[in-house]
Amino acid sequence: MAVTDNGMTAVERADLRTRDMDLLASLVREQYVGHAATFRCTDPAAVDGQVRIATTGGLTAGWLAQGGIEYTARMDPATVPTAAVVLRGSGQVTAGRHEQCLSVGDAAMVPLDQPASAVMTDAGYLTLQVPWAALCTLAEDGAGLPAGSLRFASTAPVSAALQRAYASTAAFICNQLLNPETTELHPVLAQTMTGLAAAAMLETFPNTTMTAYHLPGPGWVTPASVRRAVAFIDEHASEPVTAADIAAAAGVTPRALRHAFRRRYDITPAQYQRRVRLERAHLELLRADPRDGVTVASIARKWGWASADRFTAAYRQRFGAEPGHALRA
Repeated sequence: MAVTDNGMTAVERADLRTRDMDLLASLVREQYVGHAATFRCTDPAAVDGQVRIATTGGLTAGWLAQGGIEYTARMDPATVPTAAVVLRGSGQVTAGRHEQCLSVGDAAMVPLDQPASAVMTDAGYLTLQVPWAALCTLAEDGAGLPAGSLRFASTAPVSAALQRAYASTAAFICNQLLNPETTELHPVLAQTMTGLAAAAMLETFPNTTMTAYHLPGPGWVTPASVRRAVAFIDEHASEPVTAADIAAAAGVTPRALRHAFRRRYDITPAQYQRRVRLERAHLELLRADPRDGVTVASIARKWGWASADRFTAAYRQRFGAEPGHALRA
């Protein structure tokens, strides 16, 4: 993870626009998945290959376009969990005996455990790549799935509703990261966006967390352990600590701590952490002077909200007022 001199997480970029499809295929192999590619021109005047990639803290957002061509790829198993949302054109993905047809609005995951093939025609799509570690941590925290047991079973979403939700999340994250003005992020915001992408992927595409009810219960957590977790969250609210970090401070497993928080507070540790950060943002708004260039959006991003609108909604629900009022107080 690249860190800037001021402690922020850098956003690293790769951009390519070309009519040379071999060059395009080379970058796609490097960034996404090893594959043998062939091309068939459908409209010579419209041939236009584009790749835009932005990476921060292991999370990668991308825009990939193959205009005017039919792009056929015989793919190796992917090494990084990757999913795409089609915004233009059509295609299909075949893995084993499963074939998924794609049109605008559809989402698909690149197979991780077997070779596959894909054919995309005049296509453009958004992509998200999420670190395995983020997915495994979330799977263990939420479902108690042991490390190394996470598997994805299909390229297609579980339902149309979850597909729409995933497409919305992918668009939000890609719009944030692919914006050329976004050169760095606060580490808390980078962590939040990675967690958002990981949760969306686990909720959307069939995987072993969806059968985790077969696993044994999380076990008992003492009140003292919960208090240690609360103290750790309060002390490290401005840092990108994970569920595993919080559980380690409490001396329990992430899944056990999650269940203990549910019993005691009716929220998860992550939700409690979000609440604490909202409180800290409120205090910072009250102390800040807008004449120094401080804005609601800058404070929101510092405390983990990529969208000022979403921060304003959360702030309004908690404090019954607009955050701008506190900043100007």
